Amino acid sequence: MRVKKGSVLCVDDEPNILRSLHWMLHKDFDVMTAPDGHAALEMLRKHDFDVIVSDQRMPGMVGSEFLREACKLAPRAMRILLTGYSDMQAILRSINEGEVFRFVNKPWSNEELSSTVAEAAAIARTQPVPAPSGGVPALDSIDDTLDSILVLDEDPELVGVVKQSASPRTRITHASSMAEAVAVLGSESIAVVVSDTRVGRMDTTPLLKVLKQRHPSIVSVVLTSDSDVDSVIKLINQGQVYRFIPKPVKPAFLKIMLASAVHKHRELRSTPGMERRHAVQAAPAGTEERLMKAVREEATRLKPQAHAQGSASVLGRLGGGLKKLFGIG
Repeated sequence: MRVKKGSVLCVDDEPNILRSLHWMLHKDFDVMTAPDGHAALEMLRKHDFDVIVSDQRMPGMVGSEFLREACKLAPRAMRILLTGYSDMQAILRSINEGEVFRFVNKPWSNEELSSTVAEAAAIARTQPVPAPSGGVPALDSIDDTLDSILVLDEDPELVGVVKQSASPRTRITHASSMAEAVAVLGSESIAVVVSDTRVGRMDTTPLLKVLKQRHPSIVSVVLTSDSDVDSVIKLINQGQVYRFIPKPVKPAFLKIMLASAVHKHRELRSTPGMERRHAVQAAPAGTEERLMKAVREEATRLKPQAHAQGSASVLGRLGGGLKKLFGIG
């Protein structure tokens, strides 16, 4: 008798999709199906699942709303969202409230989806169970550790908003360029990176992806006006961005998000194995090499302005940052 790799709950309002998912997965997994979010929540109250695979576009309760409740009821289960249309708000809700492990575009590749479910099931069965969702503890109730937040953004006003929103015991460091951010990451122990998706001419998303690949306890919060759904999905799958917040951001909301991000960093740092629950999908080949080249080229552009803008120390620390991030000098 074939040993099953785990238990999976598939949720979709289209019977043909449910039949396809069951057919594809039942040889390797114990599979149950539900036609909508409400029925799925009832099943979560009665059964323990390793993986939840949910469609996004369902009547009554969309996938992001269902996963938000599933996160509370079944924190051990890994969550995968099937999406086939460009609803940015739904994508953001599933990131910020449902903590999705992977997005899978419809129509999916059977091989890709099967391997993603298998990876998720293995993680759910072998890694620590996170605390149930339902509120973030105040930072002053955790301990007196000084946590550092790196803000990667050209806007000095955003730095002020972060300082206003963060705990008084949190140290805020500002980088207005990728080269400066790499220098900071090489010289300081950073808990949370708050970044836009672009700084000047530079795309910051490769840095966020490499950070999670190389240093999984660092938590990323993205604040941006970018509305490219495909880029957001890649940031989740390849960078496990913790929260994605559209600009302009309200300080009260940012305060909650920063407290949650610092708490997640401490959880990842202190609980062996928890980092695997946030394992990233491999980034495209050459991502690190292109990032290193771009950072070095930007550093070269900074040289003529070094003394005028105080960038000399950045250039001096850049080698340490590259070594810490990529293992090279």
